[in-house]
Amino acid sequence: MSPRTFVPLLKAQATLAGLLYAWSLYGFIRFTGRQGDLFADLAVERYLGTIIWYQLRVVPAYVVLWLLATLLTWPVLRHRAVLQRVARRGAASEAAEATVRFPRLRLLFAGAALDGVLGLLSMGYVYQLNPGFLDSLARKGSPYLPGFDWYALHRWHVLDAVTALFAAVAVYAAVTYTRLWWARLRGAQGAGRALWLLPAVAVLGAAGWLLRPPPSPPQAGETPPNVLIIASDSLRHDRLGVHGHPRDVSPHIDAFARTAADFADLHVATASTLESWVTTLSSRLPPNHGVRYMYLRREQAEAASALPDLLPRVLGEAGYETIVVSDWAGNCFKLVDMGFAHNDASDTQNFTSFIMESTIWGHFVFPLYFSNPFGELLIPEVARTTKYLRPRALTQRMFDRIDDATRAGKPFFGVLFFSTTHLPYTARYPHNVRYTDPAYRGPHKYEIDVKVHELISTGFDRDLAPETIEHIRALYDGAVHEFDSHVGEVLAELSRRGLDDNTVVIITSDHGEDLYDPGSTLGHGTNFFGGDQSTRIPLLVRAPGVTRPGSTITALTRNIDLAPTIAGLVGLPPAPQWTGADLRPLLTGEASDLDLPVFGETCYLFFPKREAMSVLTDDERARLLDASGARDTLEVDDSFDDNIVVKAELHDVALATKDRMVRTRRWKLLHVPTSEGPPIYRLWDMQADPHQTTNLAGRGLSVEPQLIALLDAYWAGQGAQQRWPAANETPAAAAPPPPSPADLPAAAPSNAAPASDALGANPAAR
Repeated sequence: MSPRTFVPLLKAQATLAGLLYAWSLYGFIRFTGRQGDLFADLAVERYLGTIIWYQLRVVPAYVVLWLLATLLTWPVLRHRAVLQRVARRGAASEAAEATVRFPRLRLLFAGAALDGVLGLLSMGYVYQLNPGFLDSLARKGSPYLPGFDWYALHRWHVLDAVTALFAAVAVYAAVTYTRLWWARLRGAQGAGRALWLLPAVAVLGAAGWLLRPPPSPPQAGETPPNVLIIASDSLRHDRLGVHGHPRDVSPHIDAFARTAADFADLHVATASTLESWVTTLSSRLPPNHGVRYMYLRREQAEAASALPDLLPRVLGEAGYETIVVSDWAGNCFKLVDMGFAHNDASDTQNFTSFIMESTIWGHFVFPLYFSNPFGELLIPEVARTTKYLRPRALTQRMFDRIDDATRAGKPFFGVLFFSTTHLPYTARYPHNVRYTDPAYRGPHKYEIDVKVHELISTGFDRDLAPETIEHIRALYDGAVHEFDSHVGEVLAELSRRGLDDNTVVIITSDHGEDLYDPGSTLGHGTNFFGGDQSTRIPLLVRAPGVTRPGSTITALTRNIDLAPTIAGLVGLPPAPQWTGADLRPLLTGEASDLDLPVFGETCYLFFPKREAMSVLTDDERARLLDASGARDTLEVDDSFDDNIVVKAELHDVALATKDRMVRTRRWKLLHVPTSEGPPIYRLWDMQADPHQTTNLAGRGLSVEPQLIALLDAYWAGQGAQQRWPAANETPAAAAPPPPSPADLPAAAPSNAAPASDALGANPAAR
């Protein structure tokens, strides 16, 4: 059979690929036109060239599919019987077949039919490579077929069956081409034979590289301890089995906790990713490091990147290989340079990133067939999208870097950060349906479904049915279970490399999450009502030879304390600018409490503040100092890599509208700023009222003015120096009057920037 019959098919498949591309392009245009919101209009008005550029960037994917479809269908169409049906004419010999004139339309239909069959058969193979494919199919299809069980395709082994059939087609094609290759190799002479041998050499070389063993770990005492932080965005403290959650959501984390120390009452200063990680790695509170919202302007990002003594830089100067690996949730590590030598986090989620994602994902073939390393090679930006389907890629990237450090004989400090538990809770199967009711038919079936223009106008829906709220919580628990599976994989990889005994392992998060707790909806950091669910995070630390396995530390601690603690665990002194406490006395049992108060402030609000304050009275809501949300406070700065930023003139407003909080062992005081009159205060006894249902503010308790003074000191940039002895917890105890501003320190100590000089605190700094 002559290979010259390949050319007509190649042309037909090129036509089909072009039609598929045009259809996807039309769908993207229709979808964009229906959005009708500010950002969609902005994309068309100012970034049309960017849209066109990314539409062209997708073309290589269609070229790859065009060639693969041709390679897989030609071994079938080359047969005489098929040729006769397609061409409607006989071919008595190979010579005659080489001159067959194919009616173009008939060949087009034949190629389309075979492509359709191959596309269906490939679904099983796609699922094997990217389990998230089936989840995406279920999410997209459930609104149209709400009663259809998409996961039956897996349970009933339908996908396994089509995988086998697709493999048979691929094997048949491979045998066909191998026979042709072998015939050419046998007929080749001299240099020609060497040329035909190149494919076999390339395949063998690639196989040898992929199967190389991991490096041997250094002998004990050869390097300082490694440090690996495993974190998931929005992971609540109370949704783990080790902390009393009734569902079996975290078997690997629970097992790890039995070998580690559990900081059972650790809080973050801001329940927002960027602000929280800067607080953790700089060991400074927000008024001192100056990162007060996620949408930083260029000068603010540069000032934050220049902060001295960020933990990764301190460890890097001490000889550590510093690594951060994250998906889209970790774009903060690209927006602000936190000092990692190897930054494998997602690129900043700027406006062009949103355009890129919506453009690429508008061509369904890309997420279907290219959510893999080859897709990243074609379009590297695909790894930063919010819908990327390969979470295991993060673990692979981290251990590639760890192996490099081990080969170089260097210790490593790594941060492995997953988006798994972040909204919209898109865990992959079977985690996403593990705890949900199979009979549930309401909204948010497989993920939280919210439109951007609705979110920035009104926030999340407050009037959900109880069964819908329970379903959302079950989705979240499924996401926790998936993160737990990643933890198990990471710990197994550490053990396989023999690194357990010389690695400090920390499991934690950047902040918690609201799950329709009293006075809240979804999200994090927008208010302090309903309990500690947004600020309280898990912190499990296993430091070989230091921590007491299975110990629980009940003292109040903060994320600013993590950097000096890590430095101490690897034998380094705290940096001069750090303001957090070294928690090692709690780890070793030398102390039971360090008298540390917790401070917090709300983050940037996407929607008007009054929408988040339904628990206040009508009079209080009318007095709120409010900002109008993303629609009117954000802009795209084309001089700053097209990042979405807070308008410069609204910086002071963004800070002034922040709620702020101080938390002690027993008490929690909330300050809500108002446009006129005194601020609104709420005071709760967290021991007696953990869900904050009874307001004690204004009842004459002696702790209230003390806590107000403490909170004022935080806002003035002096919070890190404050302590709260246990004797202050009893309201009946004699309490000194609150200090006047003159009684406060005249200036912050050398390891904390004065409030007037904190980033963004005065116009000149901005």
